[in-house]
Amino acid sequence: MQLTYDKQIALGENSKVEFKSTFNQEVVESVCAFANKHGGTIFIGLKSAEKILGLQLGPESLQHWLNEIKSKTEPVQIPDIESFEYKGKTLVAVTVHESAIKPVAVQGRCFKRHENSNHIMSPTEISDSMLQTQNSSWDYVLDESSSMDDISLEKVKQSIERINSRGYHIPLDAEEFLLKNRLLRNGKLAFAAEMLFAKDWHMNTAVQMGFFQSPTIIKDRDEAHSDLVSQVDQVFNFVKKHINCAVVISGKLENDLVWDYPLDALRELILNMIVRRDYRSPSESCVKVFADHIEFFNPGKLPDDISINDLLSNHYLSTLRNKAIANHFHQLGEIEKYGSGITRVIKLFHEAGLEAPKFEVTGTGVKVTVWTREVADKPTTNEKVVIKTDDNPTINEKAVNKADDKPTITDVEKQIIDYIKNNGESATKEIAKHIELSITQTKEYLYRLVRANLLQALGANRNKTYRLNK
Repeated sequence: MQLTYDKQIALGENSKVEFKSTFNQEVVESVCAFANKHGGTIFIGLKSAEKILGLQLGPESLQHWLNEIKSKTEPVQIPDIESFEYKGKTLVAVTVHESAIKPVAVQGRCFKRHENSNHIMSPTEISDSMLQTQNSSWDYVLDESSSMDDISLEKVKQSIERINSRGYHIPLDAEEFLLKNRLLRNGKLAFAAEMLFAKDWHMNTAVQMGFFQSPTIIKDRDEAHSDLVSQVDQVFNFVKKHINCAVVISGKLENDLVWDYPLDALRELILNMIVRRDYRSPSESCVKVFADHIEFFNPGKLPDDISINDLLSNHYLSTLRNKAIANHFHQLGEIEKYGSGITRVIKLFHEAGLEAPKFEVTGTGVKVTVWTREVADKPTTNEKVVIKTDDNPTINEKAVNKADDKPTITDVEKQIIDYIKNNGESATKEIAKHIELSITQTKEYLYRLVRANLLQALGANRNKTYRLNK
């Protein structure tokens, strides 16, 4: 153990190591904090790895300290305590194990370790800790004010039919299904049942959606506040309505549809948002569609022991905030493997040749931003392209064959050429501002000019710029 202690001290204070000058109330609180997380070691007799104070111990000192820890913690914690020599000084190591029963409290207050300090647990953290001990989650908790009239049994049956279509043989009995899935107990509904099968709407499930012409100008908006199963399609259809699709006509029996974003990845992000949302938060989920990107905001931060890097590298143990909701979507076949969704989204964007989504913790939740594909990236052969846009919802032929010898140059395209000629290499946003058109419309003109070999596109995605073709 001596070698282990030496290494731990050399690394300094962190999520599993704490330094204390002497034994006091803060040591007991640290025992509580480590027990509520993943355990750790408290070294007594030093202020830092460099400042070693040492201790003068009596024959009963360690036993007295242990008794004080036992008397002040509930449930009782009994850490391992031993003295050892370090650089000529006597120190004490208090090794705390993660408690099997949580939360652990010190005289009525609960603490939790976060990075290199202890924090008082919030009521929500305390509640979650208790549920985790029972291998449960808040959405399994019964709503004592609920009744069967609060949900649609028809929607329960529709879910059973979807599950059976995947090869299962579940009786088409709504009440039996709810009972077997612990969504109905003692005549009361779990919170998950109320949200999964709401008759009309549920006050906690609202998702705000908007299509933005600019950061301050909204061209279209909607709100989804129905049952969670229906919400997936509602949100997905709103997003799909406001992104572009190119129909590539290449002589095959069926034309290829090329969307601004990989649709499977967008649906996965929406599923992830609905399944992982913190429905106890007063904040609402929000989806903002812009001409060149989409933002997804979801209430509920990442667990303390999971970072954005862990999320992106898939080096983490998936922690489900809403186990009952996640289980239902898994039964429906919407979620195939817990914790694999983000990896799949990143892979789909990569395969589409798009920039990887950006994940960030912001305010009370997590925001994901995805960027559109550049229209000018798509066809590379003598294909005809038809572009559908929100500004022009009917499908019209907007591009010409690359084989056209002398493409007609419109006045707008002439403005673009003149602008780049006078200003040099330019970005889409700069050009759009000059010709006073939307990003989407500008991309169509740029695409035509690139296909006509009048412009050259440089870079990719958001960083793409254009210059005259020499």
